[in-house]
Amino acid sequence: MANVQQHGRFDRTIEAIRSFLSGGGFPVFAISLLACWEVFLVGVLLVPPSPSPLGAFAEDFRIWCYGYDPATGRTEWAYVSAMLFPQLMMGSFIALFWWGPLREMLRSPRRAATHAGIAALIVAGSTLGFAFSNGASANTELPFPAEDIRTAFARPHLSLTNQEGSPVDLEALQGRVVLLTAVYASCGHTCPLILSQTKAALADLDPEELEDLTVVAVTLDPSHDSAQVLAHLADGNGLEAPLYNLVTGPSQEVERVLDAMQVARSRDPETGVIDHANIFLLIDREGRIAYRLTLGERQRTWLTAALRVLLKEPRAAG
Repeated sequence: MANVQQHGRFDRTIEAIRSFLSGGGFPVFAISLLACWEVFLVGVLLVPPSPSPLGAFAEDFRIWCYGYDPATGRTEWAYVSAMLFPQLMMGSFIALFWWGPLREMLRSPRRAATHAGIAALIVAGSTLGFAFSNGASANTELPFPAEDIRTAFARPHLSLTNQEGSPVDLEALQGRVVLLTAVYASCGHTCPLILSQTKAALADLDPEELEDLTVVAVTLDPSHDSAQVLAHLADGNGLEAPLYNLVTGPSQEVERVLDAMQVARSRDPETGVIDHANIFLLIDREGRIAYRLTLGERQRTWLTAALRVLLKEPRAAG
């Protein structure tokens, strides 16, 4: 008897699921879920930076999903489009495929509102949960996710000249850990932040760790930044070779290196100011790009942690 009752409940459950998926409930719920998620994706762009859990969550979301740079306020709109477009396509497909049941369901506004409300509650609950869990983690140091964000991309080919006129070749640095970034001498905004964050990260390392580390900063303005200009920049910031290498070379070669580093950049034709991505590429002892980080307080602590991870790894045999 118990088996018969269980079998009956199972049949009713299956029938309810089938009815939901083939009727108007599913398209209303699914489209509402996609619409609420779309509203969230747009809304997170509008949340101002603040120490509140919601503000911290929104900023982290923009950094990781929208290529947002806290130092410049720049957002990669191509990333935003890539996040928004799939929901529009999927919602259109569902509306087209379930048009008959959807139209029938919309004739019963109360039933449709129930399904839409459930979808809205799911998105709202998820958003608040992520925001407050992010806020809780913001009050403590978030552990560096060494394995989760590690990559293994090939390093760019780089053979340029540093501020002392000495050659710098990434292939010759194999076996060492390399911090690779990009700046230019006349930059008055984010480049000083890049250099100061680099110095702050290295200040937390032991002298023994620094012995196996090389910093290479490629100029973003090769037509202006000669070795002499970079020497002046290095002196003004206390950046001494061989630990710190501000490198330049023929414009075409430098631009090729920057392209290989995937440094987005554009020059204002009127002011000459170069708007650019702020990146740190960390190259491991085997010559692979292991981490890609940017500016920010959390990123600074992660920069030190990432360097320590790579510096602890043994040199390759031979």
